[in-house]
Amino acid sequence: MNTKITKLKTPLFFVAFTLFSLLTSCDNEEERWTDVKEDPVTEIVTDLDARRIISFKVVNPGESQAIYSAVNNLEKTITVYLPSYYEYEYLETSISLPEKTTITPAATELVPVFAKTPFTYTTKAADGTTAVYTVKIVIQQPKLVLRELSSETSTYTIPVSSSMFLKGENFVPSYEVTKVYAVDAQGNKKWQFQQYNEGLDIFSFSAAYVFGGTSSEAITLEPDTDYWIQMESYNLTATMKYPIRITK
Repeated sequence: MNTKITKLKTPLFFVAFTLFSLLTSCDNEEERWTDVKEDPVTEIVTDLDARRIISFKVVNPGESQAIYSAVNNLEKTITVYLPSYYEYEYLETSISLPEKTTITPAATELVPVFAKTPFTYTTKAADGTTAVYTVKIVIQQPKLVLRELSSETSTYTIPVSSSMFLKGENFVPSYEVTKVYAVDAQGNKKWQFQQYNEGLDIFSFSAAYVFGGTSSEAITLEPDTDYWIQMESYNLTATMKYPIRITK
């Protein structure tokens, strides 16, 4: 029996045509891509200075809360950004150096916060070359504001047997670092007041002071003489614009 199947011709033709079209389109797609060569990349390798300081940190608050400082190995400076609320007089440090490099003074030596002359380190590499780094301490402390007791038209008077209450802004809440003086018109300190209570009020920024620690202490301030109140609070100083008068 002869049987012809003719229905498959059209689908087979369609499949063949589709494959041909895909292959043709792929060829055309490939022809549209152009291989562009990138510019050569030159890698510059420099030798690190063996005299450098890798890291410098203040560890007074503890190793986990250490204050990392900015080391500039080009200008040979170490900048410490110190919050004023720590009230540090000296800094304990931890210093990282390249292998076989030494530093003088040693990292275990305390660094004074208020040094009269710049504090420096000298590093020495294994080949004998040296570098000198200068420590710069930047104390982060808001502006100290001291409210006036007197005014342009009225002079505040106070007997030596009384306590004096001062108000303002941004006192560091410690009598150890917040001190009050009576100064003359030239700014010379004439008397240091003593604390009246156990501490400063950090919420209202108020403080109480008395003239002396004991009633028998001789007060050397002249009566009926103008004096200005000056406050030193850690790193900052503020002086009242208007004077006060001392009475017996």
